[in-house]
Amino acid sequence: MTTRVRAHLAACSMLAIASTAMPANAQEKEAGVAGAENGLGDIVVTARRQEEKLQDVPVSISALDGKLLDQLNVVELSQIAKFTPNVSLTQLPGGLTGLAPFIRGIGNQDPLTTIDTPVGVYLDGVYLGRQASSNIELAEVERIEVLRGPQGTLFGRNTTGGAVSIVTRDPTNALGFEAKLSYASFDEWSSRTRVDTGELGGTGLRATLVYQHRERDGYVDNPLARDSHDPGALVSDAIWAKVVGEWGRLRLTYSYDYTDLEGMEPAFQPAVQSSDSAAYFGTSPFFGGSTLRVSLDRLGSITYVDPDIQQKSRSSGHSLTGEFELGDATALKSITAWRKWNAYQPLHTSPPGLLGFLLDPVSFAPAGVGPVSLFGGASTLDQDQFSQEIQILGHGDRFKYVAGLYYFEENVAEETPNFYTVALPGGQAGLNLTATQAYDGTSKSYAAFGQASFTPAMLGDRLELTAGLRYTEDRKSVDQHNPSTPTSAPLNRAARDTFDNLAFNVSASFKAQEDLLFYARIGSGYRSGGFNARASAAQSNFTFEPEKALSFEAGIKSDWFDRRLRINAAAFYTRYRDLQVAQYTGTNGVTDNANARYPGFEVEILAAPVEGLRLEGSIGYVDPSYTKFPYADPADPTGATVGDFKDVAKFPYVPKWTTHTGASYAFAPFAFGQLNVRADYSTQSKRYFHPLNLPNANPLSDLIADPGQRWLSARVALADIPLGNARAELALWGENLTDRNNVASGIDFGALGFAGRVFGMPRRFGVDLKIAY
Repeated sequence: MTTRVRAHLAACSMLAIASTAMPANAQEKEAGVAGAENGLGDIVVTARRQEEKLQDVPVSISALDGKLLDQLNVVELSQIAKFTPNVSLTQLPGGLTGLAPFIRGIGNQDPLTTIDTPVGVYLDGVYLGRQASSNIELAEVERIEVLRGPQGTLFGRNTTGGAVSIVTRDPTNALGFEAKLSYASFDEWSSRTRVDTGELGGTGLRATLVYQHRERDGYVDNPLARDSHDPGALVSDAIWAKVVGEWGRLRLTYSYDYTDLEGMEPAFQPAVQSSDSAAYFGTSPFFGGSTLRVSLDRLGSITYVDPDIQQKSRSSGHSLTGEFELGDATALKSITAWRKWNAYQPLHTSPPGLLGFLLDPVSFAPAGVGPVSLFGGASTLDQDQFSQEIQILGHGDRFKYVAGLYYFEENVAEETPNFYTVALPGGQAGLNLTATQAYDGTSKSYAAFGQASFTPAMLGDRLELTAGLRYTEDRKSVDQHNPSTPTSAPLNRAARDTFDNLAFNVSASFKAQEDLLFYARIGSGYRSGGFNARASAAQSNFTFEPEKALSFEAGIKSDWFDRRLRINAAAFYTRYRDLQVAQYTGTNGVTDNANARYPGFEVEILAAPVEGLRLEGSIGYVDPSYTKFPYADPADPTGATVGDFKDVAKFPYVPKWTTHTGASYAFAPFAFGQLNVRADYSTQSKRYFHPLNLPNANPLSDLIADPGQRWLSARVALADIPLGNARAELALWGENLTDRNNVASGIDFGALGFAGRVFGMPRRFGVDLKIAY
């Protein structure tokens, strides 16, 4: 444990002890949930940009409140996928903060910064532009809303797959303090300290400040590295602040977040090789030094070159939200935000001391024995963004509406030098090659949108009709650097383009009775076109077209037995035109546009049969198929012939089935506190990591597929422990209790002749102590 974290833990402890002498706050109503005392409470969401009860919104939504997230030990956004149907959020294998988000089978696993994600991640209404930085630390969350299906009308960047909306907690009206200390397997220490100021005198201002620290050793041993530099190790510091001011009809909210993360990427484990690669790296008489270990099963230790070179990521953001009531039924809202992210991401795949017989890559003359490598490199990434949204919101006796304007501007830059060895046919010689992708990119997005809901004077005011439109224009450019010249040298102009779209949403909902809602929805979504910056601008597929979706959805939202049982279900059919499919081959990326259809359904059940007991269950199913998948025919060595591989192409990172079951029980309070127990079991079915298994694409990709994931977790907590005027909670928890070797991700390096896996966390246990007043 470092001196820094010891000092912080000591400070938290002293503040906790001091808090026992301070007056306790009145217990506040659980954020986002009302009326939970009898049966199941109402969950308030903002999926349509206005506060509404979840059960009244004609959209498929999952909502997780902050209290539940705490019980589930969720500290990163990727973890919520275990508890939401038809959602897959996977940490990308090459970085600490990258996320591959998929909802209802639609997503993107390529972190290239010139490709937009079809699943938008929003923080207090602010779109996070890069999925390579969207697996954020969750410091102080009121709730997370997962919206499934195209979001073509109301949300910032108009996405085809869905949206994940993170809503942070507002400052309380009274002085408050909370400290949470945790210790877990792999010497993981974490602490979170929150201070609420309450109203500052008569100024109308109140604020919250949160500091979170987390560090752990790696969970895969590298014999060359100390524990704090093993794969999976990390040290992170996060600060979050929020200031709210209210003066009559005006409300201003300023938010700031900052995260500094340093550590080792998850262990990439070589799993399979081609015959040429296996011969060259394994049996060549010129092979020396370390042993290259290749296994489809989890290895207890993996030796890497340069174990002290860590990845680094730093992100920060400012947002200012202003709300002004123009009248009793109309309000004006403005969201202004600026964000910045930069990262350094070295990639490790090889042990030190690999030697092989080499040919000169230009003349192919013998070059003797030299060092060789499977694949290595280091990415330097920078991104900044500015966004401005203006909304006007109103309501009447029979209608409500939202209309507005949106602007988004982004600058990205990447420089990634890679080095690798290609084993020649027969495996007796190889070529040491290098490739560098270096580019700057810009994008500007303009949008105008509006949506209105109307309740006609018929059918007992139980029918609601909704219609919305959004026009979007995206202007993009990318400039590639000449890899042979310094970054400061003049740029080689690559490409620029403009894309536009008109999206719509139409829905009808009918309340058959107070707690029974039927709805149907037709909507479209759009994902901007862009550039394949890994390729050359001279290639025909350097620019790819926008992706467009048309979705049909019908669902039911219902409460039964005096709100003791909640059943929400939806069925959908989505048709995608010009679907953007990332095809990574190791030395180049090729993005083609395909056509596909996605049928499926999801069901969520929540029950409170007796006091204190909560039962949860969900199931998601999606069975997509391509109707067109163009790709270079491997039978033509020139690559000029394009075939249609719709019958054999896969959908990467898409599980057909997702399930979750959970149970919690709160015992009657004792004099010394209240005992709570919880258990959760989640599954995902088989996933592939590449769309094609072809000789000219990813011939080993099927061998590294994820056979399916299983997670079993449990938690026992004693809450409301009296400590003078404060309260404490002590919890013991365990994750992946069956110690299953879950495959988190995989990469087939295509022409380089090898593929590998990244495994998720093994079984671990932890203890939390929380003190609040």
